[in-house]
Amino acid sequence: MKKIVFATIPMQEVEGEGWDPEGYVYRFDENKPCEYAKKVHFAVDGFLAATLKKEEDVKVVRILVNSGKSKKNAEIQKTELEELNKTIGAKITFDEVTTEFDETSQTIEERFRKLIGTLEDDCEIVLDMTFGSKTLIPVLFYVLGFAEKFFNADIKNILYDKTEFQRLPGGKSVPRPDSCKLYDITPLFYLNSLTSVMSAPDSKTALERLDKFFAL
Repeated sequence: MKKIVFATIPMQEVEGEGWDPEGYVYRFDENKPCEYAKKVHFAVDGFLAATLKKEEDVKVVRILVNSGKSKKNAEIQKTELEELNKTIGAKITFDEVTTEFDETSQTIEERFRKLIGTLEDDCEIVLDMTFGSKTLIPVLFYVLGFAEKFFNADIKNILYDKTEFQRLPGGKSVPRPDSCKLYDITPLFYLNSLTSVMSAPDSKTALERLDKFFAL
């Protein structure tokens, strides 16, 4: 089964003065077997290093804008993952979805159409939604819903990296090493799916049914 990894790429720098040149260790307290104990620049690369298997068929779709340091960061991500994969042996290919750095309805539609254009039937999907604009978040959820409904996709992991920054003398902000954490927020996607298909005669009954679900 093909695995598709959607990786959001930041506009801001991920290396440079004040940054650890080797990257950072991202704790994954909720899922220790998927935690990668070594330093990486991109948390999603650490997750993949901890979970990919030899000969596994993987397509990494980088999501970026044509502004800032996005292009440079995409190359850093690709180089890092390729280096990590030398000891894994997965079959990794790379794709790219690039749009303008604006949030017009035309750009949002273009972004959605480009993303669904990378889907494949019967695939597994991993999504890192750490970076990007606020409008990208619902677009990514729409893509996942479309993939599940029409491509028979299995939504395996939705990841979010939470990193706190510290200000250095001179005003430059860099990650605080002990703050880097990775979270799996996949339940949010399935909660959205649940509320979309739920039925109830009135609001009170709907809330009661939802409470019963959370009590399971």
